[in-house]
Amino acid sequence: MTSLEWVTIVVAAGILLVWITRCLTIYSPRARGPVLSHDTIPDAPPSGLVSIIVPGKDEESNIAAALETLLAQDYPQIEIIVVDDRSRDRTAEIVREVAARDPRVRLIQVRELPPGWFGKPHAMHVGAHEARGEWLLFVDADCRQAPHSVRAGVNFLASRGGEMLSLWPVLEMRGFWENVLQPVAGSVLVAWFRPSWVNNPKMRTAFANGQYVLMRKSTYDTVGGYEAVRSEIVEDIALARHVKGLGHALWNATGADLFTTRMYDTLPGMYKGWTRIYCGAFKPVWRLLVVIALTIVFTLAPFVALAVSAVALAADACTPMLMGLFCLELATVAVLLVTMRRYFIAGRANPWYLLFYPLGVSLTLVFQLGALLHALGLRGVTWRGTTYKGGKVVAGRK
Repeated sequence: MTSLEWVTIVVAAGILLVWITRCLTIYSPRARGPVLSHDTIPDAPPSGLVSIIVPGKDEESNIAAALETLLAQDYPQIEIIVVDDRSRDRTAEIVREVAARDPRVRLIQVRELPPGWFGKPHAMHVGAHEARGEWLLFVDADCRQAPHSVRAGVNFLASRGGEMLSLWPVLEMRGFWENVLQPVAGSVLVAWFRPSWVNNPKMRTAFANGQYVLMRKSTYDTVGGYEAVRSEIVEDIALARHVKGLGHALWNATGADLFTTRMYDTLPGMYKGWTRIYCGAFKPVWRLLVVIALTIVFTLAPFVALAVSAVALAADACTPMLMGLFCLELATVAVLLVTMRRYFIAGRANPWYLLFYPLGVSLTLVFQLGALLHALGLRGVTWRGTTYKGGKVVAGRK
């Protein structure tokens, strides 16, 4: 074989070795980090008032159901602060109706976004300013909480002396594109922000999922809260980096049965959502470029190389190099699919959709390239009616 053929074989073998290592890691009991569920909650008394802050912009289709699950919590000491962030629909009216029936619910309305602030960080900041609790729980309006959700989070942090906890959710995936794309796009985050790394105070890796962020009020005030990340398009991860960077205890865990959410129900919605997430999660730009390169080399290239080598062998071009490459790529694809099956099952996706994995990877790469355009300031990000570009609000302030 030529030198180039030997290099090709060595690279293919290296990629296979990486996937074998990743497969062993993901099937390890420690891979997911702590798992919170109804069965893991200790029988302990309440640990103080919890202020639940729910930002909402044009959430009339979600807010009533979200409040219903929050009001059904078995944790006795809660207050719920809904921040209506410049909504143009019936969000505020629905919250007022609920508040009239239950005094634990309060409504705060934001009429205009102040200069220097992005939408969601500002809504969180306003809600936290009005909170009276010892704990602050930030949840999204499109999430549905189990009755033990608050109790599980508070008991977990209180028992460990932790200061910030964020949960990985269980996603609702009802259609073809959701089942094909959501586990694949999410696996990029899991691979980069592994819970075992996030929970290790000696490592710099930090992550938070804004659908469920629990903090001690004292810690929130000490680090400057959301004001410290007021111009971040992905404020949850930015806040986690800020908190851990200042030496505070950050935890990630899996919420096995604590809450569910349906993130995006259309392909265009997934593009808008994931480009925003990738743009904010992988900063600075060089990190996003590395993620794109790794996606191509480790997830897309094995399928391409397998197809090319199979076609060449079928055309009677049977050389030792092609036969070796075919065997290596076949093994790589097999181990890759076994690894991803774990992601699909953990996310409650139908594993049969792994048949469309190359399509999912290709579209995930499109999301990453879209994020790169946003990160370079070549394209704006429009989210919930507000457009951001180059770190500034360029439209939708009111």
